[in-house]
Amino acid sequence: MERIIFHVDVNSAFLSWSAVKRLKEDPASVDLRTIPSAVGGDVETRHGIITAKSIPAKKFGVTTGEPVMKALQKCPGLVLISSDWQTYHQYSRAFLSILHEYSDLVEQASVDEAYVDMTEAAGTRRGAEKLAAAIREEVRTNLGFTVNVGISSNKLLAKMASDFQKPDRTHTLWPEEIRSKMWPLPIGSLYGCGSKTAERLSGIGIVTIGDAAAADLSVLRSFLGEKSGEYICRAAHGIGSERVRTQSEDANTRTGIYYNMTDTNTKVENGILIS
Repeated sequence: MERIIFHVDVNSAFLSWSAVKRLKEDPASVDLRTIPSAVGGDVETRHGIITAKSIPAKKFGVTTGEPVMKALQKCPGLVLISSDWQTYHQYSRAFLSILHEYSDLVEQASVDEAYVDMTEAAGTRRGAEKLAAAIREEVRTNLGFTVNVGISSNKLLAKMASDFQKPDRTHTLWPEEIRSKMWPLPIGSLYGCGSKTAERLSGIGIVTIGDAAAADLSVLRSFLGEKSGEYICRAAHGIGSERVRTQSEDANTRTGIYYNMTDTNTKVENGILIS
């Protein structure tokens, strides 16, 4: 039986959760998601980095992980709010609780994203899309924020799919869709390929994920190193883990979709992974 894996990702999680909290406290307040706004750093001193931004802020070029001062230069009217870890964890638990209603096989990937094995619950690809729509509606209605759902036969492809157009969307990336949906994307869009690796690959003519898929493995290994080269090759062909691990499993054995995550440029602030 073909595995059916969901990757469910909260849209602009930290900002959305702060926005929902504010609207509950004051229904007349402005929804932060509808204006150029961002979470990050010290609001008073305007130091630190951006950990989440609204879609209107993104249109100004504001990016996650950049210094607050740089974001303000791009968008002088940017509304900054402080991090609220208690609220984030509260909504994260509520979000995960909904996912557990649909499957016992839920693997939390970070505070705002999770993989869900929906093979038994969905049964068919069409059934999977119906369940994804139900999850999105339940989260939106009961919790007040939105999620993207990526659907595929393994975690890598499901993760890639959930990163397609946002917000509040369901996207599929089945193996037969890799050529049309994934290969045309910039190499930097490949999950696990950091900006430095993407820059190096672009320098030798590997500009798209399809270019990486077409490249000889020996070339990738010699240029990036054995493990990183093999990861890029495997990922570009959509090869990833199908196993969704629950919290009851030994965390030290978790491999997720990772083969080698060298140079992912992952950023962490206050011990929290910035997604």
